[in-house]
Amino acid sequence: MRHAGLFVALLAGLPPAQAEPPAATRINTTAGVPLFPAEGTLWDEQADVVAGRLGLPVESRAPGDASYRHYPPEEARLFGRRPHSVSLSARDGKPVALNIIFANKGDSVGQFIRTGPGERPRPAAQVLRDYGKAITADDEALDAVLGDLLGPATAEKTGAGGKMQERSRRRDWNGHALQLVSVRNEYVALRIVPVEEAGDHPRADRVTDQELRARLAERVERRPNGDVVIRDIPMVDQGPKGFCVPATMERMLRHLGIPSDMYLLAMAANTGPGGGTSVADAVAAVRQTAQRHGRRVVTVSGRPAGRTVASWIESGIPVLWAIDTSSSVDDLINRRTRERAEVDDWVQWKESLQGARRAARQLARGAGDGHVCLVTGFNAETGEIAISDTWGPGYEERWITEEEAAAISQGAMAVVAW
Repeated sequence: MRHAGLFVALLAGLPPAQAEPPAATRINTTAGVPLFPAEGTLWDEQADVVAGRLGLPVESRAPGDASYRHYPPEEARLFGRRPHSVSLSARDGKPVALNIIFANKGDSVGQFIRTGPGERPRPAAQVLRDYGKAITADDEALDAVLGDLLGPATAEKTGAGGKMQERSRRRDWNGHALQLVSVRNEYVALRIVPVEEAGDHPRADRVTDQELRARLAERVERRPNGDVVIRDIPMVDQGPKGFCVPATMERMLRHLGIPSDMYLLAMAANTGPGGGTSVADAVAAVRQTAQRHGRRVVTVSGRPAGRTVASWIESGIPVLWAIDTSSSVDDLINRRTRERAEVDDWVQWKESLQGARRAARQLARGAGDGHVCLVTGFNAETGEIAISDTWGPGYEERWITEEEAAAISQGAMAVVAW
């Protein structure tokens, strides 16, 4: 009995038995989608396999970098709440992060503003109250369900620092860090990353300026017709919201190997509910991030023409460009790009553009919506520039004459460089 008493005493001094971690099937059942494989981790799988299981189409493929994104329909639910954006980032064919955005000031406000037949537009104040309440509701509900599954969370800082600093509640499971982030009047996000990479600010693999120049130069394509175009710039689909500025900034940073996220950039750049961003605010936000990674933001002066952008394009660096646009301008660019793809006589093509050059000034009359895109190429012989928009696959390369570009330009241009 004495030995039995000692055994009981020893047991009393031990910490309480830990509950078995939940199996992937239980988490997936609760989530309502097959987030995790039955065995192993997300990081063991091929990115295409994970994307296929989650129904995420390819958003972008570039050397060593790929992304997949889906904007789910209104009836979709994940952990009982509506996901507005689900994206998967991959490096060298392997997943590195799964990012799920719930209520937020971009997608949610766009949803609220769109009204059905016969409904009156809702006042701006009501829209703002609704999306703020949705963020709070999603945050509380997600924290509760994750707590039931995985236990208490650990508070930590995430994000890129400065204006892009986040505070998350982290729960680890089977090599995955599930970081629940909620920023008042901005967004609720569930970021799933490898445990060994959680907690630190995301950093690019540091390369020398010489290595970066060589890497980017390899992405410059020089075509027989005189086109000089940057290939393999990561695509970001801004979705049904006015996030062209932060989405474009994300593309620029990722092109240089700097991890980035348009929702985080929208917070730092003071993007308005539903969209609308000051280019100056966005440049200031990106400048801080670029400096942390040994890069810089440079403003570009002059007209958006080949002679202005040539040195940057030939170095593999796209140029951010602010314009005034409209549906008619967009239709013109789409039509011109389709016609250009069928050209086999480039001397005749140049001549055919004379009428468009003369009529270019008329574009400014109907162009009233602010927009940001990338200048990604030029043709000095035909007097055209190539642009790329944040509307997903199919918008990587579109062409416009230099005169048309001058007519719709707001004058603001910038690059992220070494």
